[in-house]
Amino acid sequence: MTRDKNAGREYAEIWGETVRANRKLRTILIFLSASIVLGVFVLLRIAGAEAPKPIVIRVDEVGRAEALAYEAATAQADPLDPTTKYFLNRFVADFHSRRRATVEEHWTRSLRFLSTNLANAAFARDGDEVASVAAGTAATERQVEQVVLRIHPSPEPPHGATADFQLVHLLGGQETRRERWSLTLRFEFLESVPPELVVHNPMGILITYLQADRALVTENSP
Repeated sequence: MTRDKNAGREYAEIWGETVRANRKLRTILIFLSASIVLGVFVLLRIAGAEAPKPIVIRVDEVGRAEALAYEAATAQADPLDPTTKYFLNRFVADFHSRRRATVEEHWTRSLRFLSTNLANAAFARDGDEVASVAAGTAATERQVEQVVLRIHPSPEPPHGATADFQLVHLLGGQETRRERWSLTLRFEFLESVPPELVVHNPMGILITYLQADRALVTENSP
C-alpha cells in the first residue's frame, strides 16, 4: 500500500512538472507570437515611411566632425533660396574675420566661394596677415558682427548682393574699436559642383566680383 502511494505521488509530481512546463511553453509561444506581430507591424511602417535623408559629415584638418545639412546639398541654384543667403552671410563673416582659433579654417573656406582670380588676389593680399593671426603673432584680432545681407537677383547671372556689417577690432580679447563696412558682390552658380566643394560650398556659389568699402564713421570703444 505504501508503495502504491509513493508511486502515485511520483506520478502526480511528474504530471505537475509536465503541466508547469506546458504553461511555460505556452507563455513563451504567446510572447514570441506577439513579438513577431509587432515586428511585422514595425517593418510595414518603415517600408511605408519616407526614406531618411543622409547625413553628410565633414572632418576638418584637426579631426573635428561637423554635420552638413542635407538641405544645403540639395538646395536649388536660386539666388532667392534661403540657403543661398545663409552661405553668403557665412562667406562675409569667414572672409573678413581674423580670430586666432578659427581664422585658418574659416578664411580658407571663404576662398572656395571665389573665382580663381579673386582667390589668388585675396591670398596675395591677405595671406601673410592670416598666417600671423593663426600663429598668434598678430597684435590684434577682429570679428564680423551684425551682417545685413540683401540679394538682388537678375534674370540672367551674375546676380548681385550687398552686405552691411560691423568689423570689431580686439586686443587681448577686448574690443578697441568697431568699423562699419559695406560689401558689394556678384555671384552665379556652377553648373556642376566639384567633389572638393561639396562640403564647404555645396550649392556651387561662385563670386565673380567683390568690393568692400569702409564707412567714414568709426566707433571707438571706451
